[in-house]
Amino acid sequence: MSDSPITPALTTTVSVRNLMDDLGVPQLTTTAECSLLRYPLQEGIDLILWRGDFSRRVALQLHDDMGHINFSCTLQGKSSLQMANAPELMLQQGQNCITHTPDCRAVSSYQGKYESLTVSFQPEALRRWVPEMAPDLQQKMGGQRCILQRPCSAEMHSTARILGEALTRSCTDGTAPSSLWLQGQSMVFLSLVLEAHQERILPAAQLSQADRQKLLRAKDLLLSDLTQAPTFAALSRETGLSVLKIKRGFRLLFNHSVYGLFQAERMHEARRRLMAGSMPVMRVAIDLGYTNASHFTAAFYKQFGVNPSSFKRRF
Repeated sequence: MSDSPITPALTTTVSVRNLMDDLGVPQLTTTAECSLLRYPLQEGIDLILWRGDFSRRVALQLHDDMGHINFSCTLQGKSSLQMANAPELMLQQGQNCITHTPDCRAVSSYQGKYESLTVSFQPEALRRWVPEMAPDLQQKMGGQRCILQRPCSAEMHSTARILGEALTRSCTDGTAPSSLWLQGQSMVFLSLVLEAHQERILPAAQLSQADRQKLLRAKDLLLSDLTQAPTFAALSRETGLSVLKIKRGFRLLFNHSVYGLFQAERMHEARRRLMAGSMPVMRVAIDLGYTNASHFTAAFYKQFGVNPSSFKRRF
């Protein structure tokens, strides 16, 4: 953050609940432009895009009276969050964050252009979407104050960017994608954030460093050719790990089954190619190893909640 003086944004504390219910942002200063776009995905689940352009550093006093668990990606700029008896949290472009701060008060500071995408859950709604979560991560999020931060992967940042653009279009010209598509993309984003944080808090005793390296090697081999997945025997032979250790290791390290990870990455690659706009759907399917178009369509719909032809027309 810049060292320029903070311009007080508001003299009173802003309720997060009021901020969400009003679907707007109070006027901060005469030199600040900001907006909050919100799309209810399901009961207790919101998709939120927060954007601002602050010519001077400003601070917003917040009271979290909602107690949601938030999964965020900073798309542009940087900000800081300061709570009592806690170190200042810096939020920068290319970082993701999990926060759960029920009834906490904080000062959020901004300068320059800032944009972030958040999928926000009531705790019980998150349990509906993710009934089985790594126990360590579940314990952290169940505490009185949870703030976890990690770098965004390219896929995570791209997914957040796509969601932000879709939310912007829905609020400006009414060309919103289907609710299923938004839910599907939000689930992809959530899974990517959870995967990043679950890998970080993996107990060292469960996987040795040598096994971790071998599993990363197995992942590289698995994803080296998205037209056809290697057999377990081939992965075992190339890495020196038993088939059982590969299966368990993928669950622990990547939060996926072996072929679940292969299929997810296959569909993400299909999405990237369709977004480029120059390749027919059937060509994408064939290039990724599908000989039956209906099988490709079913797999794509299962992953993203929209069929590939409809998705391609958006780009």
